[in-house]
Amino acid sequence: MAVTYANQVENHRGVYFEATGDGSTTALTVTHARGVHANTTASATVTTAGAGFERKSGKGGFVYPTSGTNVTVSSVTVSATSVTVNTSAAVGNGTKAYVSVVFDQESSSL
Repeated sequence: MAVTYANQVENHRGVYFEATGDGSTTALTVTHARGVHANTTASATVTTAGAGFERKSGKGGFVYPTSGTNVTVSSVTVSATSVTVNTSAAVGNGTKAYVSVVFDQESSSL
């Protein structure tokens, strides 16, 4: 099985994407074109069953669910071309997860 990705949006603060889980994958990886340095620190939020979308503080300026079920993020790894968000448990098969990754502004190249 494989996770599918959709609706990826990038800005100078981070990356937003939607991932449809496969029930077994805990590493959600997308490529980005933001020109950040490898090993840039970042924080991530993963939410399923999202509702009430609006721009939220701390979510990089992206439209994000105001309610839903938070998925525990165990780590975030940033390379010069990709971001990997590791979750403690896999997103369920066919379940859509909303993911916001916010880069540490002090270590970003932008």
